[in-house]
Amino acid sequence: MLSYILIKYYLTDVKIEMATIKDVAETAGVCVATVSRVMNNRGSISEKTRKKVLQAMKELDYHPNEMARSLQMRRTHIIGLVLPYLDHPFFSRLAEAVETACHKLGYKLMLCTSGSEAEKEREMVSMLRANKVDGILVCSRIPDASIYAGYDLPVVSIERTIDNVPSVSCDNYRGGMLAAQMLAKSGAKRTALIGNRAEEYLPASLRYQGFREACVELGLAPPVEYMIEVDDLFGDNFKRSMSDFIASHPDVDGFFATGDVLAVRALGEYVNSEVYKNREIRVIGFDGLAISEYLEITTIAQPISQMGEFAVDLLDKRISGKLIAEKSILPVTPIERRTVRGSAPGNSEY
Repeated sequence: MLSYILIKYYLTDVKIEMATIKDVAETAGVCVATVSRVMNNRGSISEKTRKKVLQAMKELDYHPNEMARSLQMRRTHIIGLVLPYLDHPFFSRLAEAVETACHKLGYKLMLCTSGSEAEKEREMVSMLRANKVDGILVCSRIPDASIYAGYDLPVVSIERTIDNVPSVSCDNYRGGMLAAQMLAKSGAKRTALIGNRAEEYLPASLRYQGFREACVELGLAPPVEYMIEVDDLFGDNFKRSMSDFIASHPDVDGFFATGDVLAVRALGEYVNSEVYKNREIRVIGFDGLAISEYLEITTIAQPISQMGEFAVDLLDKRISGKLIAEKSILPVTPIERRTVRGSAPGNSEY
């Protein structure tokens, strides 16, 4: 009877302070999400940070609630994919590759398109989390993508750099260099760089850098540049401004467009220009889309399908708690066609 009384006394009147995950975060000088990622072996964490968190857990004698963790680790076998839009062939082809790879690994795919609207993208990510997806693949184009870095959820980024998130991209820099080399080899003397405005957080910006630097190395003059906003590609403003650019630079004899769709649109304006009637214009695109093959446009092909499959494989490994590379860069392939063989005159059938 005495033992019972003593035990009851200690349980009811003595408050035992147990360390929480918040205490660990404060002791280690990191956020709670970082502690959670270390505990679950998820996300990209530096070894220094990992050691700080583990040391704090040891000092505080912190032990995670295994029952709660087991509930958190229940898998739905659903993966979320966030894209800016689907009406561009790059993203539709990527989505198809991701869905195929998910099916092979036993996942269902939940597809979201944000229209590159930050608030809409945040809502979609919250919806994916509420539906308990096992992980997220993201091809974000919003300036602030920190929402992905701060979540305790496996994330892999495609053609986008996000802090503390593993990424998959193609070798954009080499692609730009190859474009310059092919134009020079075809006899181009005065080149143009035609592209969408690409921020530094987009690996695509490296194809611009590679092209510029290769032109200098090859002894060509720095390329004249024409940059557009993504939303202007199919608008009347593009036709007007592109026509003005062509008229202002009548000495250009070859251009590198940083996307195949853009290459087609730009070539169309060159074909319709009075300046380029009966003159050759050498053209190289980027992406390796079907439209470049239909119109026999030389291109630097991204391994789009392989990138999608590889990203799913990496995410699957992350979901399983395995370590993966912080950055994975896949090779590009130059495909030479009619537009660098000296036969893309302004009065051709293009």
